[in-house]
Amino acid sequence: MSGTSGLPPLQAYLSYSANEAKYANADAQANPQETQLINYFQANAASITSPNQLLGNYKALSVVLGAFRLSGSINDTALLRQLMTQDPSAKNSTAQRMANAQYLSFANAMSNWNPPPFSSPAGIKSIITAYKNNQFEANAETQTPGLQNALYFTRMAGSITSVTQLQSDPSLLAVAVVGIGLPLTAYDNLSFTQQTTLLKQKLNLADLQKPSYVQRLAELYVAQKQLDTPLTPQAPAAGSLLSLFSPNTGQNAANGMLSILESSSGTTSSLIGTSSANSNILSLFA
Repeated sequence: MSGTSGLPPLQAYLSYSANEAKYANADAQANPQETQLINYFQANAASITSPNQLLGNYKALSVVLGAFRLSGSINDTALLRQLMTQDPSAKNSTAQRMANAQYLSFANAMSNWNPPPFSSPAGIKSIITAYKNNQFEANAETQTPGLQNALYFTRMAGSITSVTQLQSDPSLLAVAVVGIGLPLTAYDNLSFTQQTTLLKQKLNLADLQKPSYVQRLAELYVAQKQLDTPLTPQAPAAGSLLSLFSPNTGQNAANGMLSILESSSGTTSSLIGTSSANSNILSLFA
């Protein structure tokens, strides 16, 4: 992966998020397979004028699905055809019934073929840009757990206009839940109604328009992922920045790391799972 390999997790996040387009382009150029797919799509996209043509072109479909974070659905031909041939705004459409942000976004972009989605240079460029970003973020995840969702959240948070929209995207939701200090496992055990109420109580959607607030949530998410995932068996030098992320120094070190991310209100998000996590989170409804 082309980038800032070797940096501590938060520094890597800050570096990548500050200029993700540059890193995504460099990462794509360094990967011959990705470069080949992108060049193929750029050369052939304008000739794809129907859903059937897209479904029958594996290379082009790989890029398009990658742009919508749907690479895992490349063999779900029947599902993809429904998404591309139904009105995504219809109440009983597949896109609405699935209640998933990626599928709905794909359907909104790919259901109108008059003119085709790739009939303009701008349409082709938007797919390629999204594909590069998503591939880069997936590669970053293999380097540092948490970076994929954190970078995606940083890019997309400003477009969130409702709690329902947030809940339809598991990746965005995970960052938001952890970022506002809620144990993710305990949150998942709540009913949907309880989850919705809790998010409305704890998260001001207007704050997602503030880059500094979005960055804070993403940083907390990355920090928590480091607590959940051992970084390296080699102990960092005592007193070094990397030592803040050592998974071998127990609960006190974990709390110490989180303390450097203390919120502006003077409280620190409690992200460490405990046996009483469910009861603690439910107490918020009292």
